[in-house]
Amino acid sequence: METPSSGRDWRKHIVRQLQHRDRRQKLHFEDLIHSYNQLLMKSNIVQLWRDQHLAATPSLSPEPQNVVSLQSRHRKELIEMYQANGELAQEVFSLSKQHQHREVELQVSHSRLVELEVKLSELEGERERLLQRFEELEKANARVKEDYDNLQQLYRSQWEQLLKREVEGTELIQSMIDIKVQAARDLNYRNEKPKRVQAKNLEKDLAVVSRVPISMDTDVFQPVQKVPPETAKHQEIKIFKPFRSSRKRANTSFIGVDCSPTNFCSVARIPARVRFSLQEAHDGEVNAVKFSPNSKILATGGSDRKVKLWDIVGGMLQLVKILEGSNDGVTSIEFDPSGLHLLAGSYDNTARLWSLKDCELKHTLSGHSAKVTAAKFKFYCREAVTGSHDRTIKVWDLSKAACVSSIPLPSRCSDIVCSDYLIISGHFDEKVRLWDTRSGTKTDEIPLQGKVTSLDINAERTQLLSCSRDDLLKVVDLRMNETRQELRAEGFKCGADWTKAIFSPDGSYAVVGSSDGVLYIWDTLAGKLETSLVGQHKSSINAVSWSLSGEYVVSVDRSRLASLWTDC
Repeated sequence: METPSSGRDWRKHIVRQLQHRDRRQKLHFEDLIHSYNQLLMKSNIVQLWRDQHLAATPSLSPEPQNVVSLQSRHRKELIEMYQANGELAQEVFSLSKQHQHREVELQVSHSRLVELEVKLSELEGERERLLQRFEELEKANARVKEDYDNLQQLYRSQWEQLLKREVEGTELIQSMIDIKVQAARDLNYRNEKPKRVQAKNLEKDLAVVSRVPISMDTDVFQPVQKVPPETAKHQEIKIFKPFRSSRKRANTSFIGVDCSPTNFCSVARIPARVRFSLQEAHDGEVNAVKFSPNSKILATGGSDRKVKLWDIVGGMLQLVKILEGSNDGVTSIEFDPSGLHLLAGSYDNTARLWSLKDCELKHTLSGHSAKVTAAKFKFYCREAVTGSHDRTIKVWDLSKAACVSSIPLPSRCSDIVCSDYLIISGHFDEKVRLWDTRSGTKTDEIPLQGKVTSLDINAERTQLLSCSRDDLLKVVDLRMNETRQELRAEGFKCGADWTKAIFSPDGSYAVVGSSDGVLYIWDTLAGKLETSLVGQHKSSINAVSWSLSGEYVVSVDRSRLASLWTDC
């Protein structure tokens, strides 16, 4: 049941709606109403005039002439009124059409307004959501900034601790280096003490012997008179026996091959042609090749994880033994001076030592964290040296198969050579470095213009041969650490980061293989190209070896081919 107040409200609402409708419709029909009012006013005026005119006319019948004139005047006025009424009707019709057109436009505008209002409400809602999202992002950003500030503070504290630890580590390393240097000096002093004592004793003995009279004839030598024991005792003469080396000659043989030493050649013979080619020396790329000291055994190493031993019979290579045990490809091969042991580096981060008496694996030298690119015996055979891509050089005691020292490097090591107490290393940063093994310190540095791929040293340990990726070979005088010759040739191109160049046995020539399979030989004394040999190699030559007898040169390439070269 409606209350009085609710009844008054709906009445007021109806009144407001009617007033609103009147205002809206009055606005559209205002011109029409005004024209209608004017027409009505004119009609009232005409009616009033007519009534007045009839009242003023006498009751008698008018004269015929006056009636005719009055009728014609009324007719004209009536026609004018009809015309005015028609014009007003036409104007009312046009205004009505305009009103309808405006009504349509108003409806369109109203619908457009409704759509815009709906869109505005949607945009308002989106704006509210965006504002809420913005506030959430602001809060998240504040949290992230707080975490970032905390991490920055933690980073600064950790960095300060790291710097402190680095300083402590540097001081510790320096103290360890000082201790090792002192220990090396003490060890060298102890090692050299017997030599000094022997030298002093020899000087005393020579002084005593020099005082013994010796009779000589001008024609023939007369035997020295025997000194009586009493005189010898009185003069303290010592009887010496000829000095003999404690090392036995390597006359042991294995698998039917003689390992006895061969005389070193005085003049190298330059190869001229291929005597024999082996199409598949290995099951993969051949990386290394080396003649034994007696020039009768050839060793090759390849990516098939094998070291193969070959015998040269009638100018041909005959396989006699395969040394297995490597877990990855072989990178380098080295015989010891006696020819009884073979050392090989490998991609499996190790070097391995085989005994050639029974062809058994003797030691595995583990400790590098990257591939071993070079493994060499030191000048005396109790120790070996390895270089690796892990930027270290390690010295090994072969009797214990243990690392006795490690030298950190500033760059990856590609090859090494050894001379007495000196280790020479080639690097990817285009430098050759010289290291003193007694102190583990760098003594000199030789800059090149490309990555160093190989190093070799002559028999006298006075000349160093380097090969680099700028297609240049350099001969360096180690006594002055100066470049003596630069060897280039048109067409020569270093084919890989492990391409090996070597001296001839007498040091008069240098030989290396090119990326196109051509063998280049230079005269190291004159610094000119001696010859270039084209054989059966169709791919890059990785390594070459010149026999110590000077009779053979062997080259191996990436397509598994091995070629034996001779001078006739």
